[in-house]
Amino acid sequence: MIKKAIITILLALVAMTGQAQTKTATVIGYSPALKDGTLVLAGTGTSGTVVDTVQAGRFTYTLPVEKFTESSLSFYGEGCPRMFLNIYLKPDVSVNVTGKDLCVPLWKVESPLPEQQTQNRLKEHCRDVLTERVQMDLTNAPHEKRDSVTMIWMKQQMDILPSLPVDAATIQALWDIARWTVEMAKKRKDFPHMEQLKEVEKTIAARAPKEFEEKLAEIHSYVYAKDEQQIAVELAGNESVFFKKYDGVAPENILQTILDKYKGKAVLIDMWETWCGPCRAGHKAMAPMKKQMKGQNVQFVYIASPSSPSTTWQEMIKDIDGDHYYLTEEQNHYILQHYESSGIPTYAIYDTKGHQTYKSIGFPGNDVIRKELETASK
Repeated sequence: MIKKAIITILLALVAMTGQAQTKTATVIGYSPALKDGTLVLAGTGTSGTVVDTVQAGRFTYTLPVEKFTESSLSFYGEGCPRMFLNIYLKPDVSVNVTGKDLCVPLWKVESPLPEQQTQNRLKEHCRDVLTERVQMDLTNAPHEKRDSVTMIWMKQQMDILPSLPVDAATIQALWDIARWTVEMAKKRKDFPHMEQLKEVEKTIAARAPKEFEEKLAEIHSYVYAKDEQQIAVELAGNESVFFKKYDGVAPENILQTILDKYKGKAVLIDMWETWCGPCRAGHKAMAPMKKQMKGQNVQFVYIASPSSPSTTWQEMIKDIDGDHYYLTEEQNHYILQHYESSGIPTYAIYDTKGHQTYKSIGFPGNDVIRKELETASK
């Protein structure tokens, strides 16, 4: 009897220890504009999963949070924009989110974290133009018009950034501006704000704590991006990198064109982008497994698009063993549609006969991937 009681106590202590190690943050929200049944999507970084369903305009969810992190909140339902709201979280923090309409990125966020206060100041400074940009998304305005408004939004943010604290919110805003500015500069030869961006980047970098070195290096690569002709020359001799070598292939043929190169091998397709935190975390997690599987009948294939600035992509792939493809937006979109995926990372596995045997939206873990690859390679 005593032995049984001791075992029961020990089991209870183990359970309590497990609970104590699971750190979470809570988000409580309300908007009368949300219809019942609207899906609430949230997660760390830009990835999100369904965490609640709206009832009477209200929703609540918790996220596992081991340390300070950026999270995203968005909704899937009638009238909801495809844009999301940035929310900063720490373990045991509770955040309140409220809005009067469906302009989600403009909703009020009440939080004790100073980074959220920085984000709120930035948002208030740009409220008018940001409202216009969200409305364009809701009405599905042409991309050319959205780009023009987005450029004004970028300019307003650059005007205020040097006066804000240099923290995670400031760095994230600069990262977003740099990434979008590079893309817009490709579309507009008369893009007027590159010099201001270089000055802001220099000012923020000089004041930033060391913890942001990696992010700032990425921003620097966006701001001082190489032209694509130079990158193509640098990669010309690399037999495992296919930079714009398949631009002329029709979107509906691109996946099969890639798979045909690896007949007789099991293939893992990894759809990713340089700006996707969960994608990069998956690369890091898989690295030891890939070393263990070296020499097996398996090929790792990584696919990105112009959504990833080419200079940054070129640098990142140096640390990712495998074959790398930089496709057009249309080709990339077609493959994601083929996989019925609306997000990244997306993984697909093919056996030695070219048949798809597995798919996952989000990193499923090394154990699952290894097991599926070993089965597919037989």
